[in-house]
Amino acid sequence: MKKIIFLAGLFVWFASCQKEKPTTIVPTGGLYVINEGNFMFGNAEISFYDPVQKSVINGLFSERNGFQLGDVAQSMYIMDSTGYIVVNNSTKIEVVRLPELKWIRTLTIPNSSPRYFLPVNDSIAYVTELYAKKIWIINYRTGVLKNTLTVQGWTEKMYLAGMFVFVQQKVNSLISGSEGNILKINISNHSIVKTAQINGRNVFDLTTDGQGRLWASLAPDSAAGIKPAIVCYDNDLNPIKTYTFDNYNRSAWYIAGEENGVCYYTQGGIYRVNIQQQELSSIPVIQTDEKNVYALFVNRSTGEIYFSDALDYVQPSQIYRYDKNGNFVHQFTAGVIAGNFALYEP
Repeated sequence: MKKIIFLAGLFVWFASCQKEKPTTIVPTGGLYVINEGNFMFGNAEISFYDPVQKSVINGLFSERNGFQLGDVAQSMYIMDSTGYIVVNNSTKIEVVRLPELKWIRTLTIPNSSPRYFLPVNDSIAYVTELYAKKIWIINYRTGVLKNTLTVQGWTEKMYLAGMFVFVQQKVNSLISGSEGNILKINISNHSIVKTAQINGRNVFDLTTDGQGRLWASLAPDSAAGIKPAIVCYDNDLNPIKTYTFDNYNRSAWYIAGEENGVCYYTQGGIYRVNIQQQELSSIPVIQTDEKNVYALFVNRSTGEIYFSDALDYVQPSQIYRYDKNGNFVHQFTAGVIAGNFALYEP
């Protein structure tokens, strides 16, 4: 009996000496990096970057929740202290509590390939789609699919302005008859009320500048003799200004808007165009050398510029941070194929 008591006491002592597994501490505010991972590998992840401490936490979703995020994390939308992570090839949206990224629930859209999530009121959200020629209309509180809106292509980024949502529609070569366009949707009846007249040219990217203006990067149409361009629109999709590139191979792949009529774009470097300019600049704000730029983000509070280098799409991506004047600030490692950013400012 004494031997048993001794062994039991020894076990208690030994257990009390073991340190608990450290728990990652997430600061109150910072930048989430959405890492796509490799298609069909199920290695999507979220990184968290603290710009004050210049520290990064990788693998945050699985560390916090004990299971993998899924296959191809496309985007993340932040509303108050809740995050909505769209996982494209897993046909779902993971809802998480911020800042710790703790799982709350999963919203599943069967037979979908979701891209971006946008709440349009206190219960309804739009979800854009890669293949199905529709925008999903869901109750994001219950997860119930309420309706769909038929479109003519692959839909991507969305921006809400009052009673209207502006949607980037791209050409998908796998979808018969798909068209590039910018759509204006009335959220009161979920109807398309206007389409920008761009003659079906592909819309590489879409952003806003904080002043109610939209900026679109448009593909060339060599058959029609139309060169690639960046076009600034008002909130009724009327062109305000068009900036045309000097040849057919100088398209802007990624664009990001700032507050005061400024748009940044990537084209063998990162350039800035101001609404007051008459022509595009030939001098980049940031030299990107031979980097494989895969995502671009501008912090509108600070003017800081972030971009990801996806390298060979197998190695973890490198993230570069610059101040608003184009001066290098910091570089850090994120996850595989860092394709999007989401800023959390509680």
